[in-house]
Amino acid sequence: MRTIFKQEKDLAALVLRLGFGFFIAFGHGLGKLQMLLSGNIQFPALFGISPTINLVLAILAEFVAGIMVLIGLRTRLASIPLMITMATAAFLVHSADPLFAATGGASKEFALIFLFGFAGTFFLGSGKYSVDAIAGRR
Repeated sequence: MRTIFKQEKDLAALVLRLGFGFFIAFGHGLGKLQMLLSGNIQFPALFGISPTINLVLAILAEFVAGIMVLIGLRTRLASIPLMITMATAAFLVHSADPLFAATGGASKEFALIFLFGFAGTFFLGSGKYSVDAIAGRR
């Protein structure tokens, strides 16, 4: 079957990278970075690790790796800590929450959406429209 676009895989990779990379980096990671810089750390202690260290790890995943996914720099590698962070959020942080946020409260929904989105960026890779492609590392 013929497709409308000849580069649909590269366009799909671009759309996923831009969407998920932007929203994780600036919708979640930047706020956590601001929390760390302000010194007002309100973050869970998971895996026997202090809240500050967990916050730094979340910032590295959500902000730094999110920017990497956004621009297409080592997208597959950058997607791994994002998938781990989102799985942790869904199954540990939100373990007692419902799957869907029907009433607007906390739920597993957004973490799972991000988890599946970053699984998509992991499998698709950077694509033709990325820093990796420009640098010849695609």
